[in-house]
Amino acid sequence: MSKKMIVLKSSDGKSFEVDEAVALLSKTITQMSEVECAANEIKLLNVTSKILKIVIAYCKKHVESNEEEDLMEWDADFMKKIEPSILFDVMMAANYLCTQTLLDLTCQTVAALLQADLLSGKTPAEIRARFNIENDLTPAEVDEIRKENQWAFE
Repeated sequence: MSKKMIVLKSSDGKSFEVDEAVALLSKTITQMSEVECAANEIKLLNVTSKILKIVIAYCKKHVESNEEEDLMEWDADFMKKIEPSILFDVMMAANYLCTQTLLDLTCQTVAALLQADLLSGKTPAEIRARFNIENDLTPAEVDEIRKENQWAFE
């Protein structure tokens, strides 16, 4: 790894000093570091410290390891350790930070969990609760969606 360190500051004000090679796995951080040219602190307004810590752990492992098979196994174990209630937050952070491999991994994990939930007969309300997703639709909007997509409810 490189010797240069970059400080990442989360939306809740916590700072993380990380190796430049780790930070630069994010295209967003790469662009910010090129543009800001100021001190080595990059403010990430859309990522909390809890989520940033997870992203940093993922990036650090991917910089340190060059064994593809080990990474695949590590990735699977890593995703199992993330609580479903924050999985969407990790996915949104990966998207915001343009960390494509983490975004792909979280999307695959969410898809697998959703498929398992649907096959086990969980209701939309149960699935929203599992992933900590707020239902922001009004009853009228739900009725309209059901009317437009009647075929899905038959």
